[in-house]
Amino acid sequence: MSLNTSDFTRDEVRRRMVERAANIWQMRARDVDTADPLVGYLMDACAFEFENTSKVIESTRQRIIDRLASVMCPEVIDLPRPAHAIVACRPESPVVDLSESAQFFHRQPSGGTEGYRDVMFSPVIKTRLVNAEVKFILTEQEVFHIRGRDRLSIHQLPQFEHTTSYQSVWLGLEVDKDLSSLSDLCFYFDWENKPHSVKAAFCRKVQDKRQTSWWLNDQPLQVRTGIHSPLEEAGYEQASDTTYGEQLIARELDGLWQLESEVISYYEQSFVTLENIPSTQDYDYTRLPYPPGFELPDQLVQRFFANKLLWLEIRFRRDVPKTELSKMDVRTNCFPVMNRRKNENYQRLQQSINVYPLISPEEFLFMKRVYYADGSDLYRSSPIRNADEMENNSFMYRAQGVGRFDVRDAREVLHYVQQLLREENRAFSALGTGAFTEIIDSLTKSLNELKVKLDRDLVNSFKIGHPYIFVKPRDESDSNVYIEFWSTNGAGGNGIRAGSKINVHDTAFGLDESSLLLLTDTVDGRDKPEITEKELILRRTLLTRNRLVTPQDVQAACQTFFHGRAGDQVIRVEVEKGFADGLIEGAGYVRCLDVWIIPSYPEALSADDWDNECERCRHHLTSQSSTILPYRVRVKQ
Repeated sequence: MSLNTSDFTRDEVRRRMVERAANIWQMRARDVDTADPLVGYLMDACAFEFENTSKVIESTRQRIIDRLASVMCPEVIDLPRPAHAIVACRPESPVVDLSESAQFFHRQPSGGTEGYRDVMFSPVIKTRLVNAEVKFILTEQEVFHIRGRDRLSIHQLPQFEHTTSYQSVWLGLEVDKDLSSLSDLCFYFDWENKPHSVKAAFCRKVQDKRQTSWWLNDQPLQVRTGIHSPLEEAGYEQASDTTYGEQLIARELDGLWQLESEVISYYEQSFVTLENIPSTQDYDYTRLPYPPGFELPDQLVQRFFANKLLWLEIRFRRDVPKTELSKMDVRTNCFPVMNRRKNENYQRLQQSINVYPLISPEEFLFMKRVYYADGSDLYRSSPIRNADEMENNSFMYRAQGVGRFDVRDAREVLHYVQQLLREENRAFSALGTGAFTEIIDSLTKSLNELKVKLDRDLVNSFKIGHPYIFVKPRDESDSNVYIEFWSTNGAGGNGIRAGSKINVHDTAFGLDESSLLLLTDTVDGRDKPEITEKELILRRTLLTRNRLVTPQDVQAACQTFFHGRAGDQVIRVEVEKGFADGLIEGAGYVRCLDVWIIPSYPEALSADDWDNECERCRHHLTSQSSTILPYRVRVKQ
């Protein structure tokens, strides 16, 4: 029989002992206690000791796994996973540079004292927003009007024989009059009510430059696929070779950067960005009510096309289904966001090592920055070092150790210590050692006072210890230090539906709040891994070092990925070679690795949810794979 920690509580252990004794003595369980009072006393004592032993074993197991992960695999992500989504927002100025510190929030009703809670979001990378917005989409069959989240069909075009070798989709852009160029304007493509695998196939066609080209007034436009940050790329160009290499190494060991990279990898197939577009002085930016070659009813023109727009033309090959182009949704100024809150505080410094708790309303995610009043940053030390090895002008944070409890909460630990003191008090009293008895009585009195204080405030009393940061200042002149770190709701950030109201927390960036829109559901948020999941992550990392080579590596990666996503069920994985069509655009049937997910309870998720999770798993495998074969992940019912 498989037992877990909850099976070793005092009452549960005593219940099993009574049942076992009743079976051995051939009597009813309720008669065991009444048979002899000594039996009840012995069972109570054994149950108490077994419970304490279980707690010590669980605590030791937790510390061993954490220590192994931090020493042997420092790149193991022992963090909660923030939920992520796509947000669209139009700037008020011609161009706005949005940093990762920008904060957005979605307000949800809550049972707390305030009656609501704010779920915070911030951009995954530095983003450049251009003041241009898609208002109309014209295909060869239909005219669509974009209004907020809605994409409305307003007119059916007559069918006629087309003589061109391509089919066009026109995007009507409302552009700021002071905008000098369309460079860095990004477009997000989506197909509503389509599975992720189907969306991925169409997005590959959009990003394939052999099948798709972009034009402005018959002038070709240069585009770049994926998600890019011109601000970060400019920083890399200015960095020296040594600094650039240090940045790459530091990022590989940065858990937050790994999480951000996974989010970018998941969404980048849907993005196309205009780059190196000449300015209005060198290119024809003529604006028209509607594209040339279209004949629209006068009533439709007067109602929708009274203002002149800038029309971009996307040319697709004729083998792209017309019906799918009519379902294509295109938005501008979109960027991925993560559920994370930026917490800020400042502390006074001493010349010894300073220890500060990182307290936040949500679960701690990662350090952002530690700096002095003059703006200079402290050097981040390795978390593997001890605190006495820290150098001046450095900081180090710990998620365990000082102020950190295990799975048990503080109230249970306090009760456990009281029980130990009570037993020791009896032992020393029996020996007649008065000095020890007085010390233990004093400790017992202090613990009782602490228990009374905790019982008075059941809501605000802490459940687990907070992570701590160690700071060693550079010299005696530094009196204050400013600390910034991220926190997240984890799984609590999931399930916010597309189209939900999103607000700007900081108005300093100059964003049009009325245009702020959540385009996708928030997904993939997870709480900090439990001990079982940590064991799977540690096993996978030791086996693969985050590089998938053998089928066993793929199996370990899939089991770790699906752990907790489909409940607590056991997931089996089979890997075999196969052939598939559409995995590589324009290549036809190609060899691939078929990954079959075999759940114990397939009904735990719907068919659409399984499809979405398999597509996320495929992205996860592709990002860590060293093979040239593409993956195809499916569920075997």
